[in-house]
Amino acid sequence: MNKQNKRTAGSTRQVKRLNRQENDQLFKHSRDAYRDALNPQEAWRFTGHPFRWIFAAIHKDMGWFILALVLDLIFSSLSMIPSVITGKIVDEVLDQQIYTHLVMFLTILVVVPLLRGSIMYFFRNLLEEISQRAMVNIRNALYRHLQNMDLSFYSDTPTGNLMANLTGDVDNIRHFVAFAAYSTLEQLFIFVVGISYLLYLNWQLALSIAVFTPLIFLLAWRFARQIRPRWSQIRRSFERLNAVVQENISGNRVTKAFVRKTYETERFERENQTYREMNNEAADVRAKFIPALDGMANFLSIPIILLGGILVIRGQITLGELVAFNGLIFVLVNPTRQIGFRIDEIQRFSTSADKIIDLLSTKTRVRSPLPPATETAVPEQHGQEAELLLQLDQAEALRCDIQPLKGEVEFRDVSFHHHSFTRPAKHETLDHISFHVLPGQTIGIMGATGSGKTSLVELIPRLQDVNQGQILIDGKDVRSYQLQALRRNIGVVTQDVFLFSDTVSSNIAYGRPDLSDREVHEAARIACADGFIPDMEEGYETIIGERGVGLSGGQRQRISLARALAIQPAILILDDTTSAVDMETDQEIRDHLARQQHGQTVFMIASRISSIRSADQILVLDQGKIVEQGTHDELLAQKGYYYDIYLTQMGQIDHTINDMRKAGE
Repeated sequence: MNKQNKRTAGSTRQVKRLNRQENDQLFKHSRDAYRDALNPQEAWRFTGHPFRWIFAAIHKDMGWFILALVLDLIFSSLSMIPSVITGKIVDEVLDQQIYTHLVMFLTILVVVPLLRGSIMYFFRNLLEEISQRAMVNIRNALYRHLQNMDLSFYSDTPTGNLMANLTGDVDNIRHFVAFAAYSTLEQLFIFVVGISYLLYLNWQLALSIAVFTPLIFLLAWRFARQIRPRWSQIRRSFERLNAVVQENISGNRVTKAFVRKTYETERFERENQTYREMNNEAADVRAKFIPALDGMANFLSIPIILLGGILVIRGQITLGELVAFNGLIFVLVNPTRQIGFRIDEIQRFSTSADKIIDLLSTKTRVRSPLPPATETAVPEQHGQEAELLLQLDQAEALRCDIQPLKGEVEFRDVSFHHHSFTRPAKHETLDHISFHVLPGQTIGIMGATGSGKTSLVELIPRLQDVNQGQILIDGKDVRSYQLQALRRNIGVVTQDVFLFSDTVSSNIAYGRPDLSDREVHEAARIACADGFIPDMEEGYETIIGERGVGLSGGQRQRISLARALAIQPAILILDDTTSAVDMETDQEIRDHLARQQHGQTVFMIASRISSIRSADQILVLDQGKIVEQGTHDELLAQKGYYYDIYLTQMGQIDHTINDMRKAGE
C-alpha cells in the first residue's frame, strides 16, 4: 500500500492532497489563501508549493522583503559600474589624454563602493530581521499545532522527528529567507542584465561566451535533479539520529541498569555513520557538478582574450572597451560559479519546507464541536470549519466561567481501537462497553495487562475518541462539549507520571496557576505528599529535575495526584496511582479522598483489590470486554476472575502476617 493509500485508510496524518491544477485553482479563487500559510487548517493548500508557502508565511513583511530585493538589485547593478569606468579611463584618459575626466572617474570609483556597502548593510539587516521573525512565527505555529494533536499522533511520530522539524527545518527556512532567496535572484539578475549589456558593447564577444550557456544550464538542471533526493535522505537520516539521541537520554537509567551502554553507543554510531554517508553522497554529487560549473566559468575568459585581442588589432573595438568587457565577465562567471551552491540551498529549503507543510497539514482526530449555527454555513472543503474550531478552542481556553459538571458518566455500546499509521488495529481495544455511573460514585477497574483499562479512561476526557457508541457526561455526548471546558472538569493522574522541571508548588498548581499556597498545601495533604515535601531542600519551592528525577516513584505519584486534586475536578481519574506506594500510604490516601470527595466521581484503576474494594462498582476487563461487574461482595459471590485475584492477594497478605508473627517469636 503506498503512502497516500495508508493515509486514506486511517493514518493519523489525514492530509487533504490536491493535484497541482486543483491547487492552482484554489489559489486563484481564495482571497485569504496567502494569509493562512501557518494555519494548520489551511497549510494543505500549499502542498507541493514550498515557495508559495514561504512567501505567504511572510506576507506581513512582504513589503519590506520586496524593498530588500529591490535594494539588492540596485546593489548588483552598481557592481558593473567600476568595470565600465575602468574602460573609460583607458580610452579617454590614457589613450585620448582627456585628464579633466579623471577626477570624475576617480570620484565615481570611490563613491560607488561606499554606496554599495551602505545598501548592502541595510538590505542584509532587513532580510535578517524578516527571516528571524519568520522563524519565530513558524516555530510558534508548529508548537501550537503540536499542542492540539491527539495521542495517536504522538504514538506514531518519533520525538526526534519533531525536534528536527522545530530546529533544523525551521533554520533552513530562515536561511532561505535571509540569504538564499536574494542571492539566487541577485545572480539571475546579474546574468540577464550583464549579458544584455555585453551584447550592447559588442555582440560578437558576447555570443562567443553565450554559446556555453546551454551547457551550463544543462549541468545545473542535472545537478538539481540529483541533489534533491540526497537532501531528502539526509533529512530522514537526521530524524533517525535525533530519535536515537532523544530515546537514549530519556532512557539513560534503563541503559545503565541493563548495562547496555555499549549497545546504545554502537546504535548511535551506526545512525551517525549512516548520516555521514548520506552527507558524503550529497558531497559527491556536489563534487561532480560544482567543479565542472566552476571550470566552465573560468573557461569563459579564454574566448574574450582571443577574440577580443583580434578585434582590437583590427580596430573594431578600442582597448578600453576590451578592458571594460573583460571586467564585466564576472556577470557570467559569478552566476555560473554560484549556480551550484544556490541550487543546493534551494533544494535543502524545499525539503525542509515540505516537511513543515506536511506537519502543519496533519489533522487531529479529536476536535471541539462546531456551533450549530455555523455547521452548514462554513464548507469543510475550504478549510474554514477547522479554522473556526481552532479559534473556538483558543477562545474557550481563555474563559474563566466554565460551568462545573455533575459527574454522571455513561458508556453506551462503546467500541474503540487505536488509530495508527504504522500499526493497523487487528482487533478492538474496547469491545461494546456499557455501564452507568452516578455523580459521586467511585468506580474500580481491574484487568490483566492489555485488557483496555487505560484506554477506557482516556476516552472520558477525549484523549482518544470512540469508534462506535457514545460516552455521555451529565446526559450529553462528550463530543458535544468544548474540549477545554470538558478537560477542565476532569482530573487525570496517568500511569506514566510526568513532572516538569520546575518547583514542587508549580507542578501541583500546573492546572490552576492562580492557586494560593494554602490550596497547594491542601492538595498535597490529601495526596499524602505533605509528609516529604517540607523535608526537601527548599520545601515547596524545591526545583525537581525533568520528569521528577531525584524523587522516588511513590513521591512522584503523590505529587501527580496532588496536581489532579488541585483543580477540584468533577471527575477524577486515577490510573494505578498508588502502585508505587506502600499499603499503609495507599490506605491513607484513600481515606483522604473519601473524606474530600464531596460528590466527585472517581475512576480508579488498580492492581490491588484493597484499593478498590470499597468502590460503588467494580469493572473487570478482559481483552477489551467487561467480563465481570458489581460490588466487591457481588464479584466474590460470582467466583470468577476477581475472586481468583482476591484469593491470590489475600493469600499473600496471610503469608506476610505469618512471617511477621514467626519473626516476632
